[in-house]
Amino acid sequence: MKRLGYTILFILAIHFKTEAQISLPNLQANQYVNSSFGNALNFDGTSTFGLGKAYLKDSLTDFTIEFWIQNTGTDGANDIIYSSALNNSLKIAKSSTQLKLMATDLGGPSTWQTACTLELNKWVHIAIIRNGTSMKLYKNAALAQTYTLSTSTSILPSFFFLGSNIMGAGDNANFSIDELRIWKFAVPTSPTNYIQKYMYSSINPNATIDQNPSTKLVLYYKFDQGIPGESNTNELGLFNSATSN
Repeated sequence: MKRLGYTILFILAIHFKTEAQISLPNLQANQYVNSSFGNALNFDGTSTFGLGKAYLKDSLTDFTIEFWIQNTGTDGANDIIYSSALNNSLKIAKSSTQLKLMATDLGGPSTWQTACTLELNKWVHIAIIRNGTSMKLYKNAALAQTYTLSTSTSILPSFFFLGSNIMGAGDNANFSIDELRIWKFAVPTSPTNYIQKYMYSSINPNATIDQNPSTKLVLYYKFDQGIPGESNTNELGLFNSATSN
C-alpha cells in the first residue's frame, strides 16, 4: 500500500472497493512510462462516494481536471462522477452511455450538457481545461466540446465529491476512476504533444521541468490503496502524491 503524501480524501461509505486496472487504453505509443498503475477506485452506484479536498495556497481560477474513467454500468440521466461541494461551479456526471457536464457558477452551462459518449467497460481519458472565459473538454486528447464562460475570475472550490451529489445521498454513478489530477493552470494543448506530456505519461512528483508539479500539480490521486477486487472497509483515506501546491 503506497503512502506518498498526506491524506486528503476520506471515503465515507463503508462498502466501497478498489479494483485492479487490468488493461490500459492504447491511444499513443509510449504514453505510459510503464503499466504498473496498480488499483483503480470503483463506485458501484449504491451509496458509495468520496469527499476530497485540494489544499491550495491560492485560488483556483484557471485549472485542469483530468482522469481515466471506465463506464461500468447503467445510470440515470446525470449520476455524479465529480461535484464541487460548496456550489455548482463544476459538475461532471454520466448516464449509461454519455459523459455530462454543468458549470453554473463558473459562468458556464446551468443545465446538463452532453459532452461526449462514454463507452461501456472501456478506459478513456477525460480532461477539462479552463483558461479565462474558455473551458474545453478533451476525450483521449481530442477536443470534444468548447464552452464559453461569462467570467474569468470565478473560483473552483477545493472541496469536491466523487461518485455522489451531496453527502452520498443520491445520484451515485457506476464507474471506475484512476489517476485523477488537478492542475492550477490550463495545461497546454498546442502543439498536440503537450497534452500527452502532461496527461498521458506517468508523473514524477519530484520533477522540476516540463510537468513542474512543485508549482502546478496540486492534487494527484493514484487510487492505489487497498486490496484489488475486495471490499476495503477499513481503508479510510487516499493519498495525494503531488508534493506541493
